[in-house]
Amino acid sequence: MSFFTDAPRSRPLFPVPEQELFGYNGRPWVEPPHEYIVPAILPWSMPLGRAERTIVALRGIEVWPESVSFQLSVYSRDLLLDEPGEGLIDHRRVPDYNALLVGVLFPDGRRASSETISVPSATKPDQPVLRAQGLGGSAFHVDHEIFLWPLPPDGPLELIVQWLDRDIEETHTSLDGTAIRDAAKEAGEIWPGLPAREAHGLPVRRVGAQAMITPAWPRESQAPPPLPQPQRPSSPPADATAPAADQPRRGAPLPTRLPRRAR
Repeated sequence: MSFFTDAPRSRPLFPVPEQELFGYNGRPWVEPPHEYIVPAILPWSMPLGRAERTIVALRGIEVWPESVSFQLSVYSRDLLLDEPGEGLIDHRRVPDYNALLVGVLFPDGRRASSETISVPSATKPDQPVLRAQGLGGSAFHVDHEIFLWPLPPDGPLELIVQWLDRDIEETHTSLDGTAIRDAAKEAGEIWPGLPAREAHGLPVRRVGAQAMITPAWPRESQAPPPLPQPQRPSSPPADATAPAADQPRRGAPLPTRLPRRAR
């Protein structure tokens, strides 16, 4: 008798569409390549900043071939967040200088921090990139991932935290940049030889929160294609004095919720 039940199982009612993983996009400055690389692990854990009721600590480091991720945790005896998944620092939010701030200082003087909003770049940046996001936790403990590109040069790398609202002044912690660079050689590729994504000449442009596939735009010297104009509905018949029951009245607000399913 096997450990796991080997009886046939029913398929889910709404199966996930089949998809294949494409090759790595070759932009190591955007995010950690979790789907393509097994990182080297440096089990370095130490406090980065401490106050009477709050501790900011480093729990470990994941080293990728061209970048590094610091696993940072915040512990508190007071309530930190109602929604821990949002995190205390996020590269997509305008920072509050009295809240938690994180930065790095390279031996050659280059620096990066969570002071500004970090937007992914399509081209290789000429300055270090730091991107922070929350990973969840609880009301009194929140985890974060601090992504840093590129790998630091040989020498001391300073990891800096500050949290004035929690009485944590600017605190510098020195890490071994040479050891981080050496660990990057141990990161392994998971799926060598994956095919690249086919573009089909249709670039992806982002509009608000939606990603739309559109034909390639003409050159700057040419005028952009005209937008489609909405067609006005034809006038109702003369004997139509009331709107249809299943359509909203003209000028009435559209429904924002679907009707509840009948029990």
